[in-house]
Amino acid sequence: MSPEPTLDYLGVAPEDRADCLALLEAPLSPAAATVHEHLVARLGSADESVPELGTDDLPVTELDWLRAMLDFVPTILEWHAGRNIPDAVSRASLADFGRNMAINRRVHNRFGMDTYKWLNHLFSGRIYQLGRLQYLIHQPTAAIPGVAAGEWILGIHIPEGGGLGAAVVNDSLALARPFFAEHFADQPVATANCESWLLDPYLAEQLEPSANIAAFAALFTPYGEPRDEPTDAVYFTFRTRSMENLDALPRATALQRIVLERIDAGGAWQLGFGSLELPR
Repeated sequence: MSPEPTLDYLGVAPEDRADCLALLEAPLSPAAATVHEHLVARLGSADESVPELGTDDLPVTELDWLRAMLDFVPTILEWHAGRNIPDAVSRASLADFGRNMAINRRVHNRFGMDTYKWLNHLFSGRIYQLGRLQYLIHQPTAAIPGVAAGEWILGIHIPEGGGLGAAVVNDSLALARPFFAEHFADQPVATANCESWLLDPYLAEQLEPSANIAAFAALFTPYGEPRDEPTDAVYFTFRTRSMENLDALPRATALQRIVLERIDAGGAWQLGFGSLELPR
Protein backbone atom coordinates (compact mmCIF):
# COMPACT_ATOMS: atom_id res chain seq x y z
CA MET A 1 0.00 0.00 0.00
CA SER A 2 1.37 3.42 -0.92
CA PRO A 3 1.85 6.04 1.81
CA GLU A 4 -1.09 8.35 1.08
CA PRO A 5 -3.81 5.64 1.23
CA THR A 6 -2.21 4.36 4.44
CA LEU A 7 -2.58 7.79 6.04
CA ASP A 8 -6.15 8.04 4.74
CA TYR A 9 -7.09 4.78 6.48
CA LEU A 10 -5.48 6.03 9.68
CA GLY A 11 -7.30 9.35 9.63
CA VAL A 12 -4.06 11.33 9.91
CA ALA A 13 -4.71 15.07 10.07
CA PRO A 14 -3.04 17.43 7.56
CA GLU A 15 -0.65 18.85 10.14
CA ASP A 16 0.71 15.38 10.93
CA ARG A 17 0.91 13.94 7.41
CA ALA A 18 4.35 15.25 6.46
CA ASP A 19 5.90 13.77 9.61
CA CYS A 20 4.12 10.46 9.03
CA LEU A 21 5.27 10.36 5.41
CA ALA A 22 8.84 11.00 6.52
CA LEU A 23 8.59 8.08 8.94
CA LEU A 24 7.14 5.79 6.28
CA GLU A 25 9.77 6.70 3.72
CA ALA A 26 12.63 6.02 6.13
CA PRO A 27 14.03 2.46 6.27
CA LEU A 28 12.62 0.23 9.01
CA SER A 29 15.18 0.51 11.80
CA PRO A 30 16.14 -2.51 13.95
CA ALA A 31 14.15 -0.98 16.83
CA ALA A 32 11.06 -0.47 14.67
CA ALA A 33 11.50 -4.01 13.32
CA THR A 34 11.35 -5.24 16.94
CA VAL A 35 7.99 -3.49 17.36
CA HIS A 36 6.79 -4.91 14.03
CA GLU A 37 7.62 -8.44 15.22
CA HIS A 38 5.61 -7.76 18.38
CA LEU A 39 2.61 -6.60 16.34
CA VAL A 40 2.77 -9.70 14.14
CA ALA A 41 2.84 -11.97 17.20
CA ARG A 42 0.04 -10.02 18.88
CA LEU A 43 -2.38 -10.02 15.93
CA GLY A 44 -5.53 -11.91 16.88
CA SER A 45 -4.26 -12.59 20.39
CA ALA A 46 -6.31 -12.11 23.56
CA ASP A 47 -3.23 -10.93 25.42
CA GLU A 48 -3.79 -7.37 26.67
CA SER A 49 -0.29 -6.81 28.04
CA VAL A 50 2.14 -4.48 26.29
CA PRO A 51 5.73 -5.49 26.97
CA GLU A 52 8.56 -3.01 27.29
CA LEU A 53 10.46 -3.60 24.10
CA GLY A 54 14.11 -2.83 23.53
CA THR A 55 17.30 -3.02 25.53
CA ASP A 56 20.04 -0.66 26.62
CA ASP A 57 21.84 -1.53 23.42
CA LEU A 58 18.71 -1.22 21.27
CA PRO A 59 16.26 1.28 22.85
CA VAL A 60 12.76 1.42 21.35
CA THR A 61 11.23 4.89 21.18
CA GLU A 62 7.76 6.29 20.62
CA LEU A 63 8.68 7.00 16.99
CA ASP A 64 9.75 3.37 16.52
CA TRP A 65 6.27 2.30 17.63
CA LEU A 66 4.64 4.74 15.23
CA ARG A 67 6.89 3.68 12.35
CA ALA A 68 6.06 0.03 12.92
CA MET A 69 2.33 0.74 13.18
CA LEU A 70 2.36 2.71 9.95
CA ASP A 71 4.14 -0.19 8.26
CA PHE A 72 1.63 -2.66 9.73
CA VAL A 73 -1.49 -1.17 8.11
CA PRO A 74 -1.60 -3.57 5.10
CA THR A 75 -1.26 -6.53 7.49
CA ILE A 76 -4.13 -5.48 9.76
CA LEU A 77 -6.31 -4.70 6.74
CA GLU A 78 -5.60 -8.16 5.32
CA TRP A 79 -6.54 -9.66 8.69
CA HIS A 80 -9.78 -7.63 8.72
CA ALA A 81 -10.56 -8.89 5.21
CA GLY A 82 -10.04 -12.45 6.40
CA ARG A 83 -12.86 -11.91 8.89
CA ASN A 84 -14.98 -10.07 6.32
CA ILE A 85 -14.84 -6.81 8.29
CA PRO A 86 -16.51 -4.13 6.12
CA ASP A 87 -14.10 -1.55 4.76
CA ALA A 88 -16.12 1.26 6.35
CA VAL A 89 -15.63 -0.31 9.80
CA SER A 90 -11.92 -0.76 9.14
CA ARG A 91 -11.60 2.91 8.24
CA ALA A 92 -13.64 4.13 11.21
CA SER A 93 -11.65 1.92 13.59
CA LEU A 94 -8.16 2.63 12.23
CA ALA A 95 -8.91 6.37 12.34
CA ASP A 96 -8.22 6.16 16.07
CA PHE A 97 -4.53 6.37 15.10
CA GLY A 98 -4.94 9.82 13.57
CA ARG A 99 -7.29 10.90 16.36
CA ASN A 100 -4.74 10.06 19.06
CA MET A 101 -1.99 11.73 17.06
CA ALA A 102 -4.06 14.91 16.77
CA ILE A 103 -4.75 14.86 20.51
CA ASN A 104 -1.04 14.47 21.16
CA ARG A 105 -0.32 17.59 19.08
CA ARG A 106 -2.91 19.59 21.04
CA VAL A 107 -1.63 18.38 24.40
CA HIS A 108 2.12 18.51 23.76
CA ASN A 109 2.37 20.78 20.69
CA ARG A 110 4.54 18.25 18.87
CA PHE A 111 4.35 15.30 16.49
CA GLY A 112 4.04 11.94 18.20
CA MET A 113 1.62 9.90 20.27
CA ASP A 114 2.06 9.33 23.97
CA THR A 115 -0.94 6.94 23.93
CA TYR A 116 0.65 4.55 21.43
CA LYS A 117 0.27 1.62 23.84
CA TRP A 118 -3.51 1.98 23.58
CA LEU A 119 -3.18 1.42 19.83
CA ASN A 120 -1.99 -2.14 20.51
CA HIS A 121 -5.68 -3.01 20.85
CA LEU A 122 -6.32 -1.59 17.40
CA PHE A 123 -3.43 -3.33 15.66
CA SER A 124 -4.14 -6.65 17.35
CA GLY A 125 -7.58 -6.69 15.70
CA ARG A 126 -9.49 -6.44 18.97
CA ILE A 127 -11.18 -3.03 18.91
CA TYR A 128 -13.73 -1.66 16.43
CA GLN A 129 -15.68 1.55 16.13
CA LEU A 130 -19.34 0.95 15.37
CA GLY A 131 -21.15 4.25 15.10
CA ARG A 132 -20.39 6.49 18.06
CA LEU A 133 -18.66 3.96 20.33
CA GLN A 134 -15.66 1.66 20.24
CA TYR A 135 -15.84 -1.98 21.36
CA LEU A 136 -12.89 -3.98 22.65
CA ILE A 137 -13.44 -7.73 22.61
CA HIS A 138 -11.71 -9.18 25.66
CA GLN A 139 -11.93 -11.56 28.60
CA PRO A 140 -12.21 -9.58 31.83
CA THR A 141 -9.68 -10.18 34.57
CA ALA A 142 -11.96 -8.83 37.33
CA ALA A 143 -15.23 -10.45 38.38
CA ILE A 144 -18.34 -9.02 36.72
CA PRO A 145 -21.77 -10.21 37.94
CA GLY A 146 -23.37 -12.53 35.40
CA VAL A 147 -20.14 -13.03 33.44
CA ALA A 148 -18.54 -16.48 33.66
CA ALA A 149 -14.82 -17.02 33.90
CA GLY A 150 -13.30 -17.03 30.42
CA GLU A 151 -16.37 -15.46 28.82
CA TRP A 152 -15.82 -12.89 26.09
CA ILE A 153 -17.29 -9.44 26.58
CA LEU A 154 -17.06 -6.03 24.90
CA GLY A 155 -15.35 -3.14 26.62
CA ILE A 156 -17.04 0.11 25.64
CA HIS A 157 -14.83 3.12 24.96
CA ILE A 158 -15.85 6.63 23.95
CA PRO A 159 -13.65 8.19 21.27
CA GLU A 160 -13.26 11.93 21.21
CA GLY A 161 -15.54 13.74 18.81
CA GLY A 162 -19.30 13.83 19.23
CA GLY A 163 -21.79 13.75 22.05
CA LEU A 164 -23.52 10.98 23.92
CA GLY A 165 -27.09 11.59 22.89
CA ALA A 166 -29.45 8.67 23.41
CA ALA A 167 -30.02 8.13 19.69
CA VAL A 168 -26.35 7.77 18.70
CA VAL A 169 -25.54 5.65 21.76
CA ASN A 170 -28.49 3.31 21.23
CA ASP A 171 -27.78 3.04 17.50
CA SER A 172 -24.19 2.04 18.25
CA LEU A 173 -25.15 -0.49 20.93
CA ALA A 174 -27.60 -2.07 18.50
CA LEU A 175 -24.76 -2.68 16.04
CA ALA A 176 -22.36 -4.34 18.48
CA ARG A 177 -23.79 -7.79 19.14
CA PRO A 178 -24.69 -8.58 15.50
CA PHE A 179 -21.27 -7.33 14.29
CA PHE A 180 -19.29 -9.55 16.65
CA ALA A 181 -21.66 -12.50 16.13
CA GLU A 182 -20.93 -12.31 12.40
CA HIS A 183 -17.21 -11.57 12.42
CA PHE A 184 -16.13 -13.21 15.70
CA ALA A 185 -18.53 -16.14 15.88
CA ASP A 186 -15.86 -18.14 17.70
CA GLN A 187 -15.89 -15.57 20.54
CA PRO A 188 -19.59 -15.01 21.37
CA VAL A 189 -20.47 -11.92 23.39
CA ALA A 190 -23.62 -10.96 25.30
CA THR A 191 -22.34 -8.40 27.81
CA ALA A 192 -20.46 -5.11 27.63
CA ASN A 193 -18.63 -3.28 30.35
CA CYS A 194 -17.33 0.24 30.77
CA GLU A 195 -14.58 1.56 33.03
CA SER A 196 -14.68 5.35 33.04
CA TRP A 197 -14.72 8.48 35.17
CA LEU A 198 -18.09 9.13 33.48
CA LEU A 199 -19.37 6.28 35.67
CA ASP A 200 -18.11 7.93 38.87
CA PRO A 201 -21.29 8.02 41.04
CA TYR A 202 -20.46 11.59 42.07
CA LEU A 203 -20.87 12.82 38.49
CA ALA A 204 -24.39 11.45 38.10
CA GLU A 205 -25.35 13.12 41.39
CA GLN A 206 -24.27 16.51 40.04
CA LEU A 207 -26.02 16.26 36.68
CA GLU A 208 -29.66 16.39 35.75
CA PRO A 209 -30.92 12.84 35.05
CA SER A 210 -31.79 13.97 31.53
CA ALA A 211 -28.21 15.04 30.78
CA ASN A 212 -26.59 12.88 28.10
CA ILE A 213 -23.69 11.79 30.34
CA ALA A 214 -26.04 10.90 33.19
CA ALA A 215 -28.30 8.95 30.83
CA PHE A 216 -25.29 7.11 29.42
CA ALA A 217 -24.05 6.17 32.90
CA ALA A 218 -27.55 4.99 33.85
CA LEU A 219 -27.39 2.33 31.12
CA PHE A 220 -24.85 0.40 33.22
CA THR A 221 -25.30 -1.71 36.33
CA PRO A 222 -22.47 -0.77 38.71
CA TYR A 223 -20.10 -3.44 39.98
CA GLY A 224 -16.98 -3.41 42.11
CA GLU A 225 -15.71 -0.39 44.01
CA PRO A 226 -14.82 2.86 42.24
CA ARG A 227 -11.07 3.49 42.17
CA ASP A 228 -9.36 6.82 42.64
CA GLU A 229 -7.97 8.15 39.33
CA PRO A 230 -7.50 11.84 40.16
CA THR A 231 -6.26 12.97 36.74
CA ASP A 232 -8.76 11.20 34.46
CA ALA A 233 -11.52 13.79 34.66
CA VAL A 234 -9.03 16.62 34.14
CA TYR A 235 -7.36 14.90 31.19
CA PHE A 236 -10.52 13.98 29.31
CA THR A 237 -12.21 17.33 30.00
CA PHE A 238 -9.22 19.64 29.45
CA ARG A 239 -6.59 17.38 27.78
CA THR A 240 -3.95 17.92 30.43
CA ARG A 241 -2.59 15.53 33.06
CA SER A 242 -1.16 18.35 35.15
CA MET A 243 -2.92 19.01 38.43
CA GLU A 244 -1.13 22.33 38.75
CA ASN A 245 -2.58 25.70 37.76
CA LEU A 246 -6.11 24.34 37.65
CA ASP A 247 -7.35 27.87 38.33
CA ALA A 248 -6.24 28.77 34.79
CA LEU A 249 -8.54 26.18 33.20
CA PRO A 250 -11.87 27.34 31.75
CA ARG A 251 -15.12 26.96 33.66
CA ALA A 252 -17.41 27.80 30.77
CA THR A 253 -19.52 24.63 30.84
CA ALA A 254 -21.35 22.86 33.62
CA LEU A 255 -19.09 19.82 33.21
CA GLN A 256 -15.92 21.92 33.47
CA ARG A 257 -17.22 23.52 36.66
CA ILE A 258 -18.21 20.19 38.20
CA VAL A 259 -14.79 18.67 37.47
CA LEU A 260 -12.83 21.56 38.96
CA GLU A 261 -15.11 22.37 41.88
CA ARG A 262 -14.86 18.83 43.20
CA ILE A 263 -11.07 19.10 43.19
CA ASP A 264 -11.29 22.57 44.78
CA ALA A 265 -13.28 21.02 47.61
CA GLY A 266 -10.59 18.39 48.23
CA GLY A 267 -12.31 15.54 46.42
CA ALA A 268 -10.77 13.02 44.04
CA TRP A 269 -12.31 11.77 40.83
CA GLN A 270 -12.80 8.04 40.52
CA LEU A 271 -13.03 5.37 37.86
CA GLY A 272 -16.44 3.72 37.95
CA PHE A 273 -17.29 0.22 36.66
CA GLY A 274 -20.52 -0.91 35.04
CA SER A 275 -21.94 -3.59 32.78
CA LEU A 276 -24.94 -4.00 30.52
CA GLU A 277 -26.57 -6.70 28.43
CA LEU A 278 -26.09 -6.02 24.74
CA PRO A 279 -29.27 -5.69 22.68
CA ARG A 280 -29.86 -8.55 20.26
